[in-house]
Amino acid sequence: MNDVAALPVYGTEFLIGAYGVIDKPRRFLLELAFPYEQQFDTEKVAFDKVDRARRLAPFVSPNVSGKVIRQQGFVTKDFAPAYVKPKYVVDSNRPLKRLPGERLLGAMNPVDRYNRVIAELMANADDTISRTEEWMAAQILLNGSVVVAGDDYPSMTVDFGRPSGQTVVLTGAARWGQSGVSIMTLLRSWNRTVMLASGFNANVVILDPFAEELFIADSGIQTILNNRVNTPVGSNFKIGNIQLGGVLVGAVGEEVKFLGQVGEFQVFVYGGTYVDSTGTVQPYLPANTCLMLSPGGVQGTRTYGAVRDAEAGFRPLPRFPKMWRENDPSVTYLMTQSAPLPVLGWPEASFAATVS
Repeated sequence: MNDVAALPVYGTEFLIGAYGVIDKPRRFLLELAFPYEQQFDTEKVAFDKVDRARRLAPFVSPNVSGKVIRQQGFVTKDFAPAYVKPKYVVDSNRPLKRLPGERLLGAMNPVDRYNRVIAELMANADDTISRTEEWMAAQILLNGSVVVAGDDYPSMTVDFGRPSGQTVVLTGAARWGQSGVSIMTLLRSWNRTVMLASGFNANVVILDPFAEELFIADSGIQTILNNRVNTPVGSNFKIGNIQLGGVLVGAVGEEVKFLGQVGEFQVFVYGGTYVDSTGTVQPYLPANTCLMLSPGGVQGTRTYGAVRDAEAGFRPLPRFPKMWRENDPSVTYLMTQSAPLPVLGWPEASFAATVS
């Protein structure tokens, strides 16, 4: 309530605080699958993908010459990171109005309010870029590719070349929750696919909340839960240890919870959301999504191209904030620039399924 005239004349009022959703984003998918970071002082980022030969040494007689083995080949891939630069304006009226959480009738002077607004807007810009990076990470894990498009940016597909058989959509009687469908059998089958393609076990399973409901209701999972009390909890023979309510990880928003372990799989539930350009709340993972990956096997890297700004020296920076003023009318502009691209070095170590 900014209008002093709106306050009661004879009553007393005390503001106990400003309440709302803590809005700091948690980059769960980005930090899980893309733990490394590299910066490039170029327009494009590139990496070499080496073929995994996995050949046997050929048998020969000790009295004959050795067999020549073809060396491993590699292919160089390069991508141009998309560019983002959220921009805000602080007009001359903003420091004269009470801020959320400030004492009624105001307790801060205009300069303090101005500095606080600047700090909050800079933090907001960083958060919006973080959400964009998380969205890109989700798209890459879901599809093996990401489509980048904007009002002033031509649509571009960055495809990391995951085998088509590692992105599946279950239909009809094959869906989770249908009679005769075993979730554990499917997870192990998909893991074998990943192992054959990459040499890694996709031992991390990430479900959206709708897939979680189907997972918990599965008769095979229920059998594991019923048998777990008969298995040694502290040994490798443990079959399963699922917390039906989940164990929350990350206080902000509580979008992620560790559901537990079933066999060789660690199971997480992710309900992270963002607001799209129309103002609609959207989940990072569509309904009934199951992701599988080897966090070390996918070899994901957060890459950043050069910031195209002379004041930044055209250096590669994850973030480059800047501020400038206009005198007539008196306004302050804030902008943060970044050229982010999560790169999945070995997409064969991941799998995505729409399960219902």
